[in-house]
Amino acid sequence: MDLQPGQNISISKQSPAPAAVEMTLTWEPANAPLTLDSSAFVLNAQGKVRGDDDFIFYNQLSLPGGGVQRASDGRSFTVAFAKVPAGIERIVMALTIDQGQQRGQSFGQLSQVRAELRDAASKTPLAAFPLATKMMPETALIVGEFYLRNGEWKFRAVGQGFVGGLGPLARQYGVDVADDPEVAAPPPVPAPRPATPPVPATPAAPIRLEKITLDKKGSSISLEKKGQGFEELVINLNWNQGGSGGKGFFGRLTGGGKIDLDLGCLFKMSDGRPGAVQALGESFGSLQQPPYIQLMGDDRSGASAQGEFLRINGRQWQQLERIVVFALIYEGAPNWSATDAVVTIQTPNQPTLEIRLDSHQSDQRMCALVMLENQGGNIKVTKLVEYFRDHRLLDQAYGFGLRWVAGSKD
Repeated sequence: MDLQPGQNISISKQSPAPAAVEMTLTWEPANAPLTLDSSAFVLNAQGKVRGDDDFIFYNQLSLPGGGVQRASDGRSFTVAFAKVPAGIERIVMALTIDQGQQRGQSFGQLSQVRAELRDAASKTPLAAFPLATKMMPETALIVGEFYLRNGEWKFRAVGQGFVGGLGPLARQYGVDVADDPEVAAPPPVPAPRPATPPVPATPAAPIRLEKITLDKKGSSISLEKKGQGFEELVINLNWNQGGSGGKGFFGRLTGGGKIDLDLGCLFKMSDGRPGAVQALGESFGSLQQPPYIQLMGDDRSGASAQGEFLRINGRQWQQLERIVVFALIYEGAPNWSATDAVVTIQTPNQPTLEIRLDSHQSDQRMCALVMLENQGGNIKVTKLVEYFRDHRLLDQAYGFGLRWVAGSKD
């Protein structure tokens, strides 16, 4: 069933009624030179968030309690209705173009944005909302909303363009935003200074929307140590889940056949000891002891919507000299160009960093993604995207000095 703007369907009256609904977002052309970010706003009867926790976006992937969850690649949301807190009446889903106004971009560069609703458990299709965007000048789009009416959950197709980026959209719903990457806020008008100024209450820290994309190979940025240092760093590798046929992400992309994409890293400790964290040989590492790096399992099926994760204990960053993060196509024909892969690096009180695999060499199985270097206690992050035939050649290129033998995953 295809919905038109303004049309709605009942979720609660489906037979059987789904306990949770997955909404997947796609757009055409898929290779348009736009960076699209999705977000969700969990609203009360007044159309406002109760607090910043009700804003789901790339730096905050889940509503406390799990009622709304965003995939880390931003292409899907899952709404579990029984877990949505009492008093919540609307869940608004939006898309924005990162830095759209600054780059002169708009949704008019796309021909269509499409939302598909499925039962999250059975994957049974419920509805689709194909929205033509060819003439839209805006950089933000309210796609649709789940809403509660007389105890019944429904979904409404909206398709409304919104002037401004994510910051103005968030403020409309009551989210306290620290900085707006689209439009700078005008300077405040100074108020007359009272004779005895009152002691201001300490406000909650506003949400930061800052995200930095390392566009060019070799480009870098420094994350500066603050206070007691860094908290945990989370490195995520995700890739395109579109297509059909076969099992896993790459099976669906290539029409069948298993291709296993793995995330891992080479590291060197500050005392000179080198090593590797990867699924091969089940070298998953540890957060609480050297190397203070841990691979969070190995998604051999490709079925995880979250991709794969490396975690680094930022409180022990002084124990590390440098890290090269890589991806490996362990099984199947290399097909890097089909992955649309993206790496994100997140740590509290720092901007989200994004690195895309925007160059490809599909006769090689390994790709060095990004390097993290300890420079005076800060973290220098450099985009690599260099391709190699195997671990040994990658190691030689970056000088870790490990001895390599053939390995496998049990």
